[in-house]
Amino acid sequence: MSIIASIPVLKGQDHTNLSAIPEGLLLRSRHEQFNIPGKAVARVRAEGAAVAVELRAPAGATPVVYRIEGVDEAHAVAFADGVNSLLLEPGEEVDGLSLVVCDTRRTRRAQRATRRLKRLSLAGLAATVVLAVIGGMAGGALYPVLTVPLMGFTVACLAGSQHELTDWLHRRRIRKHGVKEFARPANLPGSWLYVDATGLHRAVIHFGGGPYLEVAYDREDPADVVTLRPGFMQRLGLAAGVFLLFCGILGVALMVGLMMEAAAQG
Repeated sequence: MSIIASIPVLKGQDHTNLSAIPEGLLLRSRHEQFNIPGKAVARVRAEGAAVAVELRAPAGATPVVYRIEGVDEAHAVAFADGVNSLLLEPGEEVDGLSLVVCDTRRTRRAQRATRRLKRLSLAGLAATVVLAVIGGMAGGALYPVLTVPLMGFTVACLAGSQHELTDWLHRRRIRKHGVKEFARPANLPGSWLYVDATGLHRAVIHFGGGPYLEVAYDREDPADVVTLRPGFMQRLGLAAGVFLLFCGILGVALMVGLMMEAAAQG
């Protein structure tokens, strides 16, 4: 499908957008990107403030439809007319979903991990303020000066340790209980493609040789994928997590000692 520059880019709700590219269509959401080749598209429908991209499907199968909501109605009509005018009828039966590649920017687990890190950071900030005030009231002005950097170091170590160790445990769980699959090299260096249970091709980044790559993905979130053999960076992450945990415990011990000294001064 040859795409001309006059076809508008559609901007929808929740940071979604749909654009025409020389290879087909590109649908982006906040955390995912769908590369839809032109020969995978059966038709594009303008439905008021929404656009539906219907994929080709084998005879008797229900076609997969991708939608973008909250777009400009005039742009929706122009987009649908422009793309439909360039679609070519394939010479053979095509399963459009098997041609789509999904590139996930942030998995649901990564989003939850970010929220946990923010909560831990806020709790550490609140604890720092409280301990600095207590130390200052009990032992004098020197103790808040010592408390702030020490608590900052401790919170940073505990947060880093929590992130690395929970990530390692999560990957270990997926390797043990996840769906195992073989990924094949894609066109880009370091990019591999695997097929999830729905038949959708998903991309995973891994730098390594070989004709295929063994991966496992989460049954509840197929975009959450790991290699079956932990790489150097994953082993390094585990070591870093253990080291940061040790530093965090040491920071807690020093903080307890500092508060005890401040209380003794009072």
